[in-house]
Amino acid sequence: MEAPEPAAPPEPSFVAEKRRIRGEVRRRRRSLSPEQRLAAAAGLAEHLARLVRETGARSLSCYLAMPGEPDTAAFLEWATGTGLDVLLPKSLEGHRLGWIRPDGRGTVVGAHGISEPIGELLPGTAVGAVDLMLIPASAVDLRGMRMGWGLGYYDRCIASLERRPPIFAIVHDDEVLPEIPAEPHDSPVDGAVTPSRVIRFAPRG
Repeated sequence: MEAPEPAAPPEPSFVAEKRRIRGEVRRRRRSLSPEQRLAAAAGLAEHLARLVRETGARSLSCYLAMPGEPDTAAFLEWATGTGLDVLLPKSLEGHRLGWIRPDGRGTVVGAHGISEPIGELLPGTAVGAVDLMLIPASAVDLRGMRMGWGLGYYDRCIASLERRPPIFAIVHDDEVLPEIPAEPHDSPVDGAVTPSRVIRFAPRG
C-alpha cells in the first residue's frame, strides 16, 4: 500500500482573506445591472477627467476594462479627444507589462482574454515618463494599499520604475475598504477614483 500524500500546509490567513475579498468583489461586479454599469461609467469619466484637470496631466496610462471591471471607455474617448498622450498595457511573458500607444486601428485579444490596442509597443519602463498612472484594482484601503488579482503585473511594473508618477486605482465605491491584507511586494497607490469621488491618500512614510 502506498503511503498517503502529506497534507498540504494550511493557507496563511492573509491569503485566505485576499481570496475572500476578491471573490466578493467578483460577485458584486457580476450583480450590477446594465443601468448601474452605465451610471458608474459616467461617474468614472467625470471624476477621472476632473483628476486630469486638477493634476495638469498631459500624458497618462490607463487600461481597457474587461467585462465587469470599472468601465474606462468613456473616459478614454474623452482623453484621446482632448489630445492627451495615452498609454495602455500589454501583457508580456513573465507576468510583465509593456505599454502601447494606440494608433486607432482597434484592438486584439491578448493574454487572459484582455483586449489590447494595436499600436507602438513600448517597454515597461516607458510608463515612468507619464504624468499620471490610472490602474485597475480589486480593492484599495484607506491607507492606500491596493489589491490586484494575484498575478502581480502592476506590482512588478511599479517596482521597476526609477521615476514613479502619481498612481490612482480605479474601483467601485464599495471596493474602498477600511483595511486589506498587505504583503511586502504590494505597491501602495496615491489615490483612488470611484464613480462618486476622487480620494487622495496620505503620503506614506
